[in-house]
Amino acid sequence: MSEHSVEVEVACSTEEVYDLWKNIENVPRWIPLVKEVKILPGTEELSRWKFGLGFPLLTEWTSRITQRIPQKLIAWESVSGLPNFGCAEFFPTERGCRLRLTLAFELPKGIVGAFLEAIGIDRWLEANLVESLHRFQSLIEEEVLRQKTL
Repeated sequence: MSEHSVEVEVACSTEEVYDLWKNIENVPRWIPLVKEVKILPGTEELSRWKFGLGFPLLTEWTSRITQRIPQKLIAWESVSGLPNFGCAEFFPTERGCRLRLTLAFELPKGIVGAFLEAIGIDRWLEANLVESLHRFQSLIEEEVLRQKTL
């Protein structure tokens, strides 16, 4: 299992940061590798994810929210498709909120997995996650500032 944790400091309250994350259908707005997240009808806890660079490098899975602690934690795990789990943690700071995103997933087996390891997929994914959290930081800080000036 490959696991990555990245953090960003956001100049918004923990409540504002949590509120944007709690609707997981928002995730593709700041993580370009996540192509789509759809909450499954009849449940708030199950969602369908599409992830990757695009066809043919695209994978899907169904995920379940395993824990929600308002303004503190959202945790999930896959229930079908690509084995993965993760959590978003929210910590109040003097500046606003520190967001820690932890993701873990299983690389494919065989030739595909060996190829991904050889090209340094872990370093590439880590860099993409850092970039994605900085994109999130910019997005939420702009949205909150815009709302405060209306």
